[in-house]
Amino acid sequence: MTSDTSQPAPAVTAEGETFPSAPRRLKYVSVAAPAPGSSVAIAPGVRWARIPLPMDLNHINVWLVETEGGCVIVDTGMAVQMGKDAWEAIERETFATQPVRAVFVTHIHPDHSGLAAWLQQRYGVPVFMSARTHEVLRVMATGEGRPQGGQIESFFRSHGLVDATQIQPMFNPERFARMTSGLPPVERHVADGDVLRWGGGEWTALQTDGHAEGHLCLSNAAARVLISGDQVLPSISSNIGYGFHIADPNPLGSFLDSLQRLRALPPETLVLPSHGVPFYGLQQRVDDLTSHHEEQLAKIAERCREPKTAAELLPTMFRRELKGMHLFLAFGEALAHLEYLVHAGRLRRTDVAGTIRYAAQ
Repeated sequence: MTSDTSQPAPAVTAEGETFPSAPRRLKYVSVAAPAPGSSVAIAPGVRWARIPLPMDLNHINVWLVETEGGCVIVDTGMAVQMGKDAWEAIERETFATQPVRAVFVTHIHPDHSGLAAWLQQRYGVPVFMSARTHEVLRVMATGEGRPQGGQIESFFRSHGLVDATQIQPMFNPERFARMTSGLPPVERHVADGDVLRWGGGEWTALQTDGHAEGHLCLSNAAARVLISGDQVLPSISSNIGYGFHIADPNPLGSFLDSLQRLRALPPETLVLPSHGVPFYGLQQRVDDLTSHHEEQLAKIAERCREPKTAAELLPTMFRRELKGMHLFLAFGEALAHLEYLVHAGRLRRTDVAGTIRYAAQ
């Protein structure tokens, strides 16, 4: 995310931008990543499995947490055949001796929630998630209360995007439905601070908004293990989106605050991320992600010495051509940074003849 064209453009995935920490900032586990359809022990009472994804980010890490009489599945993969095949292989390898007792969803995105209904139906188990995740999942699955085409076009046009044709499909309920197995009944809404007693361990739910509303991490203080979802990834700066379909008026502020909350965990915490390899170095990674956003904010504030629309700032943040989903995510990220600066009093938002621009105070 820089305008310097002398360096290759970083890759952009559906989760965010490739942004690894410098070598030796993090200590990765020596356990080899499991092949699709298998699992390996990674922490006391936790097994690590990978479910393949049909996208540029080709896997999601899922966790099998030991509980009385079996295990809890944390996150699910997307509702595609390769994902189902992987779970069926894990079933033959693991679930014969560790039956599935529940499914826990960290957040709304289809690679995390897509097979929740399928797993629930297959094993006859309850599903847990936050109330906000469930609410958004219902909207995404049914289309009830979703913005209409005219609203979408008007919103993006007001922020300088003349043609929103590429973005309109992102709001189509059929698109989301293709990536999920339906809307699962949710037995329990897990709230911030709730303690889940699974097996001999206690897992505290930590609501960490910003990447997704209602996102939950799970911290086992005694074992010093953090299941971080997409909130802290070792080599990706998770996408932070803003838009009329999001209730949080300052998602980047929420994300940065959540990072600081996680930073207070013990330095020796093992981080189990949804993508990449488990690692030690939570504080270093939080600092790197925070600095990355601070650099972005400084660049944007400098560019807004003269009033700018969000569309005019995309080249400042991204050095590659943006289309479709990547354009949608990049636009949301630009707006999240701009609105953060407005909330911080560093920029002001103006609306002249239906066009919104951001300028220095």
